[in-house]
Amino acid sequence: MTTTVSIIGCGWLGLPLGKSLVSKGMSVKGSTTSEHKLDQLADVGIEPYHIALTPVSASVRDFFNTDILIINIPPRNQNDDADFHKKQLLFLKHKVIESKVKHVLFVSSTSVYPSSKKIVTEDDASFSGKSRAGISLLEMEHIFTQATQFSTTVIRYAGLIGPERHPGNFFSSDKDYQGGNIPVNLIHRDDCIGIIEFIIAEKLWGETFNACLPDHPTKEVFYTKASEKLNKKPPSFKDDEGIDYKIVSADKLINAGYQFKYEKLMDTI
Repeated sequence: MTTTVSIIGCGWLGLPLGKSLVSKGMSVKGSTTSEHKLDQLADVGIEPYHIALTPVSASVRDFFNTDILIINIPPRNQNDDADFHKKQLLFLKHKVIESKVKHVLFVSSTSVYPSSKKIVTEDDASFSGKSRAGISLLEMEHIFTQATQFSTTVIRYAGLIGPERHPGNFFSSDKDYQGGNIPVNLIHRDDCIGIIEFIIAEKLWGETFNACLPDHPTKEVFYTKASEKLNKKPPSFKDDEGIDYKIVSADKLINAGYQFKYEKLMDTI
């Protein structure tokens, strides 16, 4: 029986994810807030839906008639509504329950972890980590993980790099930056997609995973090399022992059996 996957948010990550899932024989539905992108989804085999979530959508047809729902939308508010994004998520939760979706995969961020100058694992999340929408990242996760009608797996991605997000463009060469000696936490889009496919294949539901390449060069070393790859003058960094940092552990994901596509962060550039 063909697995059906619906992806809320077919942008930089969701579109190539959907294309990859289609190539693996899955039936994929994908949403976009831009009507002009519907053909782009259809061209790669994704059944396209225009879903605005403002904060609810009047017509979603059979989008939620699916085995797995992947929620991949940025936490933003609109129209001075401090609860806008929370309302979006509560609407999605309602549709999941109403449609009897079995599994939810919620895309989150390692921003849930405080900069504690140590290695952080999935148990170190804090409600103090605010998103751009004001609602804490953990509160967003809990809207789904605390539901009993379906199972939710949370993926906490580190900083995203890949096509159109080359790290050599992250810093300007005409500025000085602090924290050159602190470790970086990044992940390539290829592994973002690989991890989601691994979770679906292994049926790892009801879990929370950090998704970060287990290689953490210093900011100065990595971004200098990334700039050189683009033939750009590298930025200037200062070492500062007072800068807070964290090292995101991917041990739980690795112990579950996932093999990263990139062993070293330098290989991603």
